Amino acid sequence: MGANFAGIAAAQQLGDEFDVTVVDRSPWFEWRPNIHELLSGVRRPADLRLPRTRLVARAGHRFVRAEVADIDAEAGRLTTARGRRIGFDACIVAVGGVGETFGVRGADRHALPFKSVDDCHAIGRRLAAFDRQRGSRSVVIVGGGLEGVEALGEILRRNRDSGRVRVEVVEAGPRLLPEAPAVLGESILRHCAELDVRFHTGARVTAVTPARVRLDTGDVLRSDLTIWTGGASPPPLLVESGLAARPRQWAPVTATLQSRRHDNVFVAGDAAGLPRPLAKQAFYALQMGECAAQNLARAVTGRRLRTFSPSPRPMLVAFGDLDTYLVTGRRVLASPALAAVKDGVMQITMAQLDPPVGADALAGLASRFAATLRARVL
Repeated sequence: MGANFAGIAAAQQLGDEFDVTVVDRSPWFEWRPNIHELLSGVRRPADLRLPRTRLVARAGHRFVRAEVADIDAEAGRLTTARGRRIGFDACIVAVGGVGETFGVRGADRHALPFKSVDDCHAIGRRLAAFDRQRGSRSVVIVGGGLEGVEALGEILRRNRDSGRVRVEVVEAGPRLLPEAPAVLGESILRHCAELDVRFHTGARVTAVTPARVRLDTGDVLRSDLTIWTGGASPPPLLVESGLAARPRQWAPVTATLQSRRHDNVFVAGDAAGLPRPLAKQAFYALQMGECAAQNLARAVTGRRLRTFSPSPRPMLVAFGDLDTYLVTGRRVLASPALAAVKDGVMQITMAQLDPPVGADALAGLASRFAATLRARVL
């Protein structure tokens, strides 16, 4: 269940000794670490997508496009929203998370989410419309974490020379990027010192209207476009299917990624509530998907399961064309040249998931490289 990083990695790890069905409501695998580049227009949706049918078929398995409405682990059956039932002996749940607005009034209606290719493409279209209009515009970014900073970078890439777009960034924590070394947020502030950007830290949004964002500090921000990057929460399906004990809880798993509530279910990626919490990053999801598949194979043959031991990876944070940061523990290396490293990670990993064998896959690889060159030129 679920066919992005963790789900695809799991499917490609399982061999043909298993009868594997992969279920997801979308036909597209999405490379989400670069979706921010859709805001500036340096990438297009097709540059960040791969067809799930092809990825799953390459592994010798079956892809079903459907939304799952229920998982009955005891009966070994899942049910789709249209009533189709799919039986299983074992199941890997990799459904990710859903957008979280924390009950803020108007956020669901008047703020644009920042979670998928479609979300960010929609934001990019709104910014493109600003380019065609006269007068100044104001953009409010809710959330000063990784997504909010990368969104800001792309808006500045697109608009900083025009002088027509003002950006306000709201972060509930005491500083930008509260989970990263403080020096990273300080560097962002220096880049923006001479630009039309204002930061509101230690402030929470209380309401969003079509033209305003209200803060608990009493400030009211004008907003022609509000972008919501305020985090993710567990999908209701986890508690509704008995994989979690209460709402808003990630599905608890053992150190082997086996569900604590059902032995025939493994949980990978963002949906997994690990004994020791781990950053919800794509490279960890890939590792979890592979481990979940390996342990599923061990479980059905009565072998001992192995502990999931994530391999630490540095994190790359893009700030438009102004800078890129390599974060390793508490150390940060900054250079615009590191953008090529971030691109390289994307190109290599997508080529591994979808090897350039056959005309369609080869054309996709060529298109992604062309997009990378366009991004560097622009």
